[in-house]
Amino acid sequence: MKRKTLLTTSLLAAVAALATAGHAVYASDHDDGDTDLKSRALNLSDHFAFKSNVGGKDKLDLIMYFNPRGLPGKQYTLSTKARYEFHVSKVANKTDKPTAADDYVFRFEAGEPDATGAQAITLTAFKDGAQVGTLAGMSTTIGDSKAGKLQIAAGSAGPIGTRFFVGPRADSFHFDVVRFFQVRSFLAQRFFGGGPNVGDKTASLAPNCRGDSLLAEGPAGADADAVNLWNPPSCAPDFTKDLNVTSITLELNLADLTGSVFDTWSTISVAE
Repeated sequence: MKRKTLLTTSLLAAVAALATAGHAVYASDHDDGDTDLKSRALNLSDHFAFKSNVGGKDKLDLIMYFNPRGLPGKQYTLSTKARYEFHVSKVANKTDKPTAADDYVFRFEAGEPDATGAQAITLTAFKDGAQVGTLAGMSTTIGDSKAGKLQIAAGSAGPIGTRFFVGPRADSFHFDVVRFFQVRSFLAQRFFGGGPNVGDKTASLAPNCRGDSLLAEGPAGADADAVNLWNPPSCAPDFTKDLNVTSITLELNLADLTGSVFDTWSTISVAE
């Protein structure tokens, strides 16, 4: 069965590999917005990967964000028709060319929500394309998240020790979206608005939120230069303030992956 796949990745080779594997693939960014092709539950946002140490054991931590711009206090759920997957590809050295091989895949699937919005979550682990184990858990509702009562599934998926969390979290981005588009429009006009390869010297940019014009020194000690493209942190509005994302957070025992250097990416797929 063919599947439509939305993908976030820091691995460019993976995009090309997936695009030629019989799937319709759409690259993702922090916030694509809702479209007819995908609901909020399919709006893949960001992917994070890092190593940590817990109880003296090295871990590989993977985080997938989706459903950006979640309203505060509102319960959101995962799609029961989707596969939310982490992909892990082993390489020998940090500078090696990515292989885009699915050495490991960790698939999350959700059941129907109960009256509180909680969903049964099943993690299925694959190694070299073969299923090696599963781990069951529950999602965390918005009420339990606000109260700090997080549902953490812990155990092993076959030979791989793991813990996972699925639920709402505060969006970790700070983004001044209005000023971003103001600056982008100004720079485009200034460098290319006067004709082919000719800038428009009359292009202007509104003062920043502190009142500083483009080429003016701000308050003493406020800036290291006299160019004021962006709003300063003291007054820059945060587009994501008080908004949530839905997070799938997966912690893996590093030793169980029999490697130390990995390329990782996230996908959400639904049957066509």
